[in-house]
Amino acid sequence: MSARDRETAEALVRLAASLDGAVLGLGTAAVAVASWVKYLAISGQLRLVASAATAPMADLRSLLPGRGGAPRLAAVRGYVRPKPGGTVLRSQLSGEYGVITKHTQMCLFTEWRGIFGWTFDLHALLFQSWKEQIVTSFRTAEFVLASSVIGNPTGMVFINIKKEDQPIPLTTVFHKLIPIETTPYTLFQTIIGNGYPIALLDEEKILPIGKELTAIGLCRAKDEGNVEISPCPELPFFLSELTKDEMQAQLASRARILFWASIVLGSLSVCLVGHAIYRGWKRIKLRREARQARQLFEEAEDAVREDDSSDDEAADGQLCVVCLRKRRKAAFIPCGHLVCCCKCAIRMENEAEPLCPMCRQDIRYMIRIYDS
Repeated sequence: MSARDRETAEALVRLAASLDGAVLGLGTAAVAVASWVKYLAISGQLRLVASAATAPMADLRSLLPGRGGAPRLAAVRGYVRPKPGGTVLRSQLSGEYGVITKHTQMCLFTEWRGIFGWTFDLHALLFQSWKEQIVTSFRTAEFVLASSVIGNPTGMVFINIKKEDQPIPLTTVFHKLIPIETTPYTLFQTIIGNGYPIALLDEEKILPIGKELTAIGLCRAKDEGNVEISPCPELPFFLSELTKDEMQAQLASRARILFWASIVLGSLSVCLVGHAIYRGWKRIKLRREARQARQLFEEAEDAVREDDSSDDEAADGQLCVVCLRKRRKAAFIPCGHLVCCCKCAIRMENEAEPLCPMCRQDIRYMIRIYDS
């Protein structure tokens, strides 16, 4: 863990422990609510996946309404093949062929606090951060899922990819780490910045021909008896190597984990908030008792004036341990030590950290002791 991450973790721990753990309890409650909301969303996704129709590709059109009808949620499994009469893309770096290519260049940074030990990133404040400069080239060709890898398939489904950020199981075909040479500007970043570039990650992924995938989404009939499937916004899957049963098992496992996590975190948050409320109520009660005791102590100021004439006759064992002149007449609570006169007790209670001079225990309040 870097120094910046460690300092951030320590600050978060101090913040969570403040107010007798009330902040931690409220944060845990927020996480529990977020887990419950996510559980409800995944449960809805699980129901959608379970309700998706499945059929062989040759019979899939019979499950759909005619042209112009509402699409139906369905799941089909087949092999990636280019569209009949369509083109195939070639990887620029590896030379392999596929129907989707994605080329990414990303700058990698090292953690550094700077010579002066500054914890904030001046580079991100004064300049455009290279950490956000990710160059991506995304190309796609029209392709289908067919019932066989080669030969004449008995059925096929056209894939309609609407956005580049759709979940697609791409295969990495090129991966290279290029070191970045140091420049005078790198030295400037070393002095004032939190990090400086050390390498450029060049990566290329493709969707190869012949890969077996499952497509789950909205199916609709097209011209000439063709079927097209497009992504469903409510589902986390579109093209996946998992089967429909494996998708259901994965979503069910995540929903089960989120359900119990929300229950445990919710119970923990109730305990933490309840403990904080109890501690706050107890602290308020102690402050009220201390205020009442202070009022009673101030009402006995005449006893302080009596000390000026009577303390001279006190024995050595009854003198105040602070001034060594007056009689001991003020006891500290909760330790109960009778070691100070009234004036010295008031002075010690008004200190920034009131501690008993005998046992060094915290002083909550003090009481006046009267001789019988």
